[in-house]
Amino acid sequence: MRLLLCICTLLFLNSVYSQNNSTPFVVIGYYAGNAEKLDSFKIEKLTHIIFSFCHLKENRLSVRRASDTLTIQKMVNLKQRNPQLKVLLSLGGWGGCETCSDIFADKHNRKVFASSVKELADYFQTDGIDLDWEYPVIPGYPGHKYSPDPAFHFSDIKL
Repeated sequence: MRLLLCICTLLFLNSVYSQNNSTPFVVIGYYAGNAEKLDSFKIEKLTHIIFSFCHLKENRLSVRRASDTLTIQKMVNLKQRNPQLKVLLSLGGWGGCETCSDIFADKHNRKVFASSVKELADYFQTDGIDLDWEYPVIPGYPGHKYSPDPAFHFSDIKL
């Protein structure tokens, strides 16, 4: 339901924006439901759809359940209806990055993580990642570590 509300709001804003500007609007939707319900949405109106959420398994991006695999595969198949659609995998969310601070503070772990993102993106034929890490440098989800001195640099990773 939240995805539908988000899509409707963005479609309205897109129509208003398009009347005043020739630059196309980006319409992004997060999706956390099952694969079967994806057909009920107007995918042709989206520019990006983000699978919510993958998880960390040690220092690697991971898909936990077979049903999540089916949902990601269905999302990628939606490109047949909308060839410009970008499909992203997401890590995080409000409570989804419990070990992110520990993992991403270490250069080796960042490299392993980045490699695992590439492996999953290649396997599923997705277009990238949404790192929805809340919050790396201020208090966020209760009990999650954070550091006011961010040492989380992905720019040093070469794949």
